[in-house]
Amino acid sequence: MRIVLDTNVLISGVFFGGNPGKILDLWQEKIFELISSPSILNEYEEVLNRLQAKSKKSDPELVQTTMKLITLESIVINPSHDLHLSRDPDDDKFINCALSGSAFFIVSGDSDLLELEKVEGVQIVTAREFLARMSI
Repeated sequence: MRIVLDTNVLISGVFFGGNPGKILDLWQEKIFELISSPSILNEYEEVLNRLQAKSKKSDPELVQTTMKLITLESIVINPSHDLHLSRDPDDDKFINCALSGSAFFIVSGDSDLLELEKVEGVQIVTAREFLARMSI
C-alpha cells in the first residue's frame, strides 16, 4: 500500500510523536510505502529547517537525517497529474502526487485537504483515521 504524508503529519511525527510518529514508525517497518515528489520534499525540508531553527532542544542533524531517510526510502515521483482541487493551491501537490503514484491515502491534518475526503479513489484522512483503518 502507498500513502502520501502531508507536511504537517511528517513534522508532527518528527518533532512531537503521537499518532504521526506511529505512522512514521510503521513506514520504517515497511508496513506501507511513502510516495513523495520533488516539490513535497522541498516543502518538507523547508519546514523542518524552519522548526529546527526555532527548537532549542532538537538535534542539529535532525533535518539532514530526516531528509536523507525520506529521499532514500520513499518513492519519489514526478507527478503526471496537474489537478487544482484544494482551496489552498499549495495542497494540490499532495493530491497530484497521490494520484500519479497510485496511493491509497493522503494522511493530513489540513482542513483544506480533509474536506475533500476522497479524490479519484484516494482517501484523505487524519493520522488517527489512518491508524484506525490499519487496525493499529
